Amino acid sequence: MKVLFINDSTTYANWGGRGATIALRAMIAECGGSIVKTLFIDDLIDRPLGQAATPSPPAPPRQGQGTLKDRVRPFVPPALLDARRSLAARGRASAAVDPVPGCWSDYPRSVSVVLGPENPWAELLPVFADIDVAVVFGDGDIYGDHALPRTLLFLSFLIKTRFQKPVIVVAHSADFSHPGLLEVAEHVYPLLDDVVFRDEISEERCRAFCRGRFAADTAFWFAPAARETWLPVAGRPTYFDVWPDKASFDPSEPYLCLGGSSLFDTADGRAIAGEYARLIRHLRSVYSGQLVLTASCAVDQPILHDVARRLDLPLVGVATPVQQAADILGNADAYIGGRFHPSVFALRGGTPIVALSAKSFKMEALNSMAGLPAVTFDSLSLAAEADGIGRLLSAHLGEGRRLRQRLSSWAEDMATSSWGNVSFLKRMRDETVQAEAQARGASSGLRANDDGAVT
Repeated sequence: MKVLFINDSTTYANWGGRGATIALRAMIAECGGSIVKTLFIDDLIDRPLGQAATPSPPAPPRQGQGTLKDRVRPFVPPALLDARRSLAARGRASAAVDPVPGCWSDYPRSVSVVLGPENPWAELLPVFADIDVAVVFGDGDIYGDHALPRTLLFLSFLIKTRFQKPVIVVAHSADFSHPGLLEVAEHVYPLLDDVVFRDEISEERCRAFCRGRFAADTAFWFAPAARETWLPVAGRPTYFDVWPDKASFDPSEPYLCLGGSSLFDTADGRAIAGEYARLIRHLRSVYSGQLVLTASCAVDQPILHDVARRLDLPLVGVATPVQQAADILGNADAYIGGRFHPSVFALRGGTPIVALSAKSFKMEALNSMAGLPAVTFDSLSLAAEADGIGRLLSAHLGEGRRLRQRLSSWAEDMATSSWGNVSFLKRMRDETVQAEAQARGASSGLRANDDGAVT
């Protein structure tokens, strides 16, 4: 079964994008799929598909100001800086030769461009023709009017309608608040062979035009290490120090993890760092354990690095391996943050979450599914929200082991549910095996007749 994998995020400086992709690729392989071509997130947001990346010198920053990439550079390995979902999703280089339509009425023109002689995707067309199925990893990217969701939907439409290949969109939230993207979805989603949402809000909101269904996010595949086996290894000095960050804390003692939010790239980083510092001062009045900062995305890294420097706190940085991050979050007392996948890693170990706001409804959806209060606190006004955050944190901690056991049991069920993202591939595999068995049986019967055997 030859698979085209679209929107691979393993190059992205984000624990969740990397973790959910790793898990989904493992599931595809388990179903007998062979990924013959991968379209990385870099391809989808940084340049027109089919064109090689051409390095160009960055524009110099204005006096006293730098781009997010400039601020992130000292803290993230160079290879991770090339994937910039939150920034590049707003536009695309070389837009003049980019055939991705901006709205549904542009689809006929864009299809003509792609199939015509001036098509910049010409090298991809033979791939589309040769595959057995296209798997689109939707993640948290289907929202707004950015280049990335528009590209994912157009690719799905093109492969399905012009190359007559099965297309599935899996492991994703869908926020169609933007009317232009909604119009496209209303035409494209009904064509797809399988649509799998990672949250029930998306499923409900798309029910009017889509035969979608729910399966848990593939990141639930990452189970944190059991505390009794983890501590002898994790407690060694410098074990969590992933250069250039230092995360000196004792995992055998109580600790709380604090993370960022997708909204952090919409505001002034220094102001957010100040808000976070004031929140932490309040948390110290209601929680006596260690405080550990977790920068799960490059957007959060410079902000939380500033907080770590100001308050002398350990920082688990974005370059930390995904499984190690899951171990840290899954063994914490609680996680405060507005990132979906770190919350999944936390819940997988039974760690309760206090959700901060994000760019979409995904944190409310995750809270609701986990049976936690469907409330989020404003990521950009953390000082004002400190009292409410502290009260909910205290309530979670007060429930103790009973809450942890309930959340862990629920998350284990979600890990089983996450395999629903590849159930279409399982059916394809089983149908192929059955057809081959029938063909062998028919062939054997013919040979028996030729040899004079009794049939």
